[in-house]
Amino acid sequence: MRAAVLLIALAAHPLHTTLTELSYDDGGGIVHLSVRAFGDDLRAALGGDVTDSAASGYLRSKVTLVDRAGRPVPLAWCGLRRTGDVVWLCLRAAAPDGARGLQLHVGLLFERYADQINIVQATDGGRRSTLLFTRGDQPRSLP
Repeated sequence: MRAAVLLIALAAHPLHTTLTELSYDDGGGIVHLSVRAFGDDLRAALGGDVTDSAASGYLRSKVTLVDRAGRPVPLAWCGLRRTGDVVWLCLRAAAPDGARGLQLHVGLLFERYADQINIVQATDGGRRSTLLFTRGDQPRSLP
């Protein structure tokens, strides 16, 4: 009986997360961001279909990258792809001095879900790190 109640509670309250895979291409001086989000969450945030234009605008308004001098780093849209209920969104940015020390903020879906958690798995050369963002968090330096 308790298992049934737990399953009903979980179904009524889904987990709200995104996963961003961030990697740095040392040879090209480019930071690549691949964001995995659930399609229904994105549709709710966008107020309609997940199109390239809508997703690009939303993503670039909620994900920020700032260089060591405090200047915003422009994020370029590189497309989306769907896999079942999941949408993968792509951004990239020039970072000729490397990713270390850049300030990142991933504020996706905070306006929709109080329990939203945005996970970032960053890879720079052989270094791997994980950052978590919840509502109200400030930007964090990439290690």
